[in-house]
Amino acid sequence: MTTSAELKELLARKELFIFDLDGTMFNSLGDLAPAVNYALKVFGVQQISKDNVRSCIGNGSRNLIRRSVASGFMFAAGKTAGEPIAGKSSAEHLDVRDKEAVTAVLESAGFDEAKIDEVLKTYSNYYWDHCTEETEPYQGVLEFIDWICGCEGQNGGQPASKKIAAMLTNKPVLPAKKILEKFGLLSKANAASHCAESSRTADKISYYLCGDTTPERKPGPGGIYAILKELNVTPEKAVMIGDDTPDVMAAKNAGIDSIICLEGFGRPENLLPLEPKYTIRHIKDLLKLV
Repeated sequence: MTTSAELKELLARKELFIFDLDGTMFNSLGDLAPAVNYALKVFGVQQISKDNVRSCIGNGSRNLIRRSVASGFMFAAGKTAGEPIAGKSSAEHLDVRDKEAVTAVLESAGFDEAKIDEVLKTYSNYYWDHCTEETEPYQGVLEFIDWICGCEGQNGGQPASKKIAAMLTNKPVLPAKKILEKFGLLSKANAASHCAESSRTADKISYYLCGDTTPERKPGPGGIYAILKELNVTPEKAVMIGDDTPDVMAAKNAGIDSIICLEGFGRPENLLPLEPKYTIRHIKDLLKLV
C-alpha cells in the first residue's frame, strides 16, 4: 500500500485529476443491478445476484450485458459464473472477464450480437429512467473534488489552487451526466448544452468524456489524450483515479500516474498484478491528506 507521505506529495504536485465514475466516485450498483435483471427477465434469461452483476461491471455497458446474459445461462444450467474459482473448469464455471468464454456461452445458447443489442437497448432505457434512485457518492469524494476546485471543503482543509477535476468513464453519456447533475458536479443548464463529443463547463467537473463520446474507451489511452489536450495539461501533471483494470491500463497506456481504489468494483487480486504505482483502500483516504 502506498504511504501517506507519498500520496500527499503526489496530490500537491498534480494539476489534473481524472476520475472514473462507477466504483470510484459513485456506488451505482443499486441501480445497475435492477436494470440488468429487468432486461434479463424481459428476454427470458435467468436473473443474477447483485454480487454477480458487480463482477460483470467494467469495459462499458455492452460488456456488462454480454457477461450478465452469459451468467444467466450458466446459472440456469446449474453452473456458476463470476470471478475465477480455483479448481473449477470452464465447463463448470464462467469467468466473466474471459471474453472468449463469454462468447462461447452466448453462441451455445443461440444468443447472437443482434440479440445482445436488443437486451442492451432494453437495459439502457430502464437504467436511464432509474439511474439516480439508489446511486450515491462514496464517502469523501464530493469534499475531495471541492478541494481540487478550490472550494472550502467540509473536512476543514485548505482549498487547492490551480487544480482541475475531469472525468473519463466507459458509461454512456446520458446516465453519466444525469448522475453528475444530481450531485452538483454539473449544472443542468450546462448539461443541456452538451455537444455531441464532449462537455466543457464552468462546473466542478471541468471536462468529461463518456463511453459514447470519447475517441477511445478505456483501457485505450485516447480518452486521456483528449482530456490532456483540451485542458492543456502535460502528462506528468495528470493522474487517473479509478478502481478497475481499465483505469490502470488506460493510465499506463497514456503515460500518466494512477491512484487505484482497492474497495471499488474492481478486485484487488486482478488489480495488484498490474502494479499500479499508487493504491489506496478507499477514495475517502485522499481527503485525509489535504
